[in-house]
Amino acid sequence: MVSSKKGERGGFSMSRYLDPTNDIAFKKLFGTEDHKPLLLSFLNAVLSLEDEKRINSVEFLSKDQVPLIKDAKETILDLKCTDQRGHQYIVEMQNRKVPAFVKRTQFYVAHSYVTQAPSGSNYVDLKPIVLLAIANHNLFEKKVKAISYHKTLDTDTLEHDLDDMSYVFIELPKFKKKEKDLKTVQDKWLYFFKNWDMEKEIPHQIVEEELIEAYRAMDQFNWNKAEKEAYLKANIALTDMYDMKRHAKKEGHKEGLKEGRKEGLKEGHKEGHKEGHKEGLEEGRRKEKIELAKKLLKTLSAKKVSNLTGLSNEEINSL
Repeated sequence: MVSSKKGERGGFSMSRYLDPTNDIAFKKLFGTEDHKPLLLSFLNAVLSLEDEKRINSVEFLSKDQVPLIKDAKETILDLKCTDQRGHQYIVEMQNRKVPAFVKRTQFYVAHSYVTQAPSGSNYVDLKPIVLLAIANHNLFEKKVKAISYHKTLDTDTLEHDLDDMSYVFIELPKFKKKEKDLKTVQDKWLYFFKNWDMEKEIPHQIVEEELIEAYRAMDQFNWNKAEKEAYLKANIALTDMYDMKRHAKKEGHKEGLKEGRKEGLKEGHKEGHKEGHKEGLEEGRRKEKIELAKKLLKTLSAKKVSNLTGLSNEEINSL
């Protein structure tokens, strides 16, 4: 079983449930025909869809799906599906911090939007696309809420006229509710993703059939050997990636120090040369003053020579 402590990926302990944010687990949870009701429940809850706006059915876009058991390095961390109206939903699990991730989501949505229809088709056939990203880390440091909704709005009226592309980001670290505080289905889904390793059984607050099935799907005793091996391989791949990044950062730090010292010595040499040049000029000027003073002393008093050359009385008297 996976470690009961978040972050200790690839290890095993006595946690009953497996990590739903793991590549393989995420696909098992939402990416199979049998679990379409779970995906429907999740989408409707997170998007706060009610009555006629609820999603009643979804169809997976098969060309974007990957087999449940697949080499961890090749798995894709997202699901794409359409609802009964043809609207597209991209559900993505982001386990690691990726530079410009938010920009990448915008590119992904834009690309999916323009590739909906074949060349020459009518623009009116294009359907709305919603990207829903679940992140195991914070994306927007200034935001407090665990879920943020992003749309293109009229800056004056705040009207949502350009409604074909929108984004929902779930930042799991920001979800702080305890089991006793769970009120909505949305709360319960976020609690499931955030606290999977804290439970030894399905929480009493969970009464919804889809959520109960979600816990059962992550119950390690319901996984066969091949699935567990793929799950572990995905964890190890993620751990290896973290280790490589840490190693690269460490090596970069070492190289930075080495280069810094080298540059420091070089600059020190330059500064030394500069200081030496400066001292040489000053010594040259002093010698010129001394020679001048010697000549002036033949006709002028020591005090006048000191005033004219800038040499001290002691220096003049020593001549």
